[in-house]
Amino acid sequence: MKLQKLLIFLFYLYFNAFTLTAQSSKSSQIDVLNYHVYLAPSFSKNYIEGNVSIKFSTSTQTEKVVFDSGDLIVTKLEGTHAIDFMQKGKKTIISLAQTDTNIHEIKLFYHGHPKKGLVFFDNAQKLYSVFFTSDWMICNDTPDDRATLKLDLLIPKEVVSVASGVLKDAVPVGNKISYSWHQDYETPTYTYGFAIGSFNKSADNYNGKPLKYFAEDYTSAEIEKIFQYTRDMMSFFEEKSGISFPQEEYSQVLMGHHYQEMSGFAILKKSYGQLVLQDSTETNLLSHELAHQWWGNLITCKNWNHFWLNEGFATFMSAAYNEYRFGPEKYQENIDSYLKVYDKIKSKGKDKSLVFKDWSNPSGDDRNLVYFKGAYVLHLLRKELGEVSFWKGIKYYAQTYCGQSVTTKDFQLAMEISSKKSLDSFFKKWVY
Repeated sequence: MKLQKLLIFLFYLYFNAFTLTAQSSKSSQIDVLNYHVYLAPSFSKNYIEGNVSIKFSTSTQTEKVVFDSGDLIVTKLEGTHAIDFMQKGKKTIISLAQTDTNIHEIKLFYHGHPKKGLVFFDNAQKLYSVFFTSDWMICNDTPDDRATLKLDLLIPKEVVSVASGVLKDAVPVGNKISYSWHQDYETPTYTYGFAIGSFNKSADNYNGKPLKYFAEDYTSAEIEKIFQYTRDMMSFFEEKSGISFPQEEYSQVLMGHHYQEMSGFAILKKSYGQLVLQDSTETNLLSHELAHQWWGNLITCKNWNHFWLNEGFATFMSAAYNEYRFGPEKYQENIDSYLKVYDKIKSKGKDKSLVFKDWSNPSGDDRNLVYFKGAYVLHLLRKELGEVSFWKGIKYYAQTYCGQSVTTKDFQLAMEISSKKSLDSFFKKWVY
């Protein structure tokens, strides 16, 4: 990767990775089954008003449960077993009546001016979500709790929405439209998201599944060219994982200034489209975000201390796709750029285990490690095991832990079982 492109990639990394810095690793006493969110944004005020119904189970009888709520202000609580609520810091604490069931459903009404989690635009009816899901919907914001989602967005008729799941309905309400998105596939809350705006469009399909492309300031022909390899990428990741694309459709949106994978769609910086139009092989970010639909969304790190299992994998798989589509020189160019970033960190004495003791306040070097050292270590593991054993192991890992949250030990065990080889020395040297 040329220096200029590397810097662009690092720029992307900064915006994508910084969003997790304030989310601590935690375990939860609850298991959310479904969220039903209603959201009405006010674009002129950078304000949202909404409510969320949360159906969840508890492992034992409990008097209180805690949800993440960012800076949102809760005004009302409903629920058969719900007694009262209080807010403390960025948490909402619900008091529950003692019952003989461990299944509960509550409804919280709220409003707020999110400082993060949503990107509003000055004097424009458009916005999109970026991580920090609990800053726009109250939820159990931890990567090891998966749930289905219904998301209702009430927005002006002049704009449209793109969101996680499948659009089930669009109903006029006065001078607005209520879009109803349903995701029947369980994913962690950090993967939930949406985008609202005015877009030019293009479309394709892969094995009968719609592929939808949205962009600001690009023609339909340009959009088609920018996303020309999406079908090919999807086929490649299906083959390497042994798992069909899990969602009913996939959308990609060029807008704003972030890069963000979400469940069933991706946000890509608007100017990135120009880079792809100038060089059709510059597809790393397209493939990186799509790879997350398997490595990150389908198989998720159990907590953020194992974040490299999301980002290192997606970064490596983008290079692997480049090798498949554009040849081994392109792959090696990517690997060399990853190593260059890693070597620079080592030269400063900042090298660390890929399994962090605490990811609550990572540095820029820490973020680079999970992406670039993580990808480089997977490259070294590929050399260690050889082509057949490595890719057999990647497929075994994906199929064994499909729909689950994992730790690095799970990944190591999967590769050892598949290859019938101890990898203790390799993981001690390069991972731990």
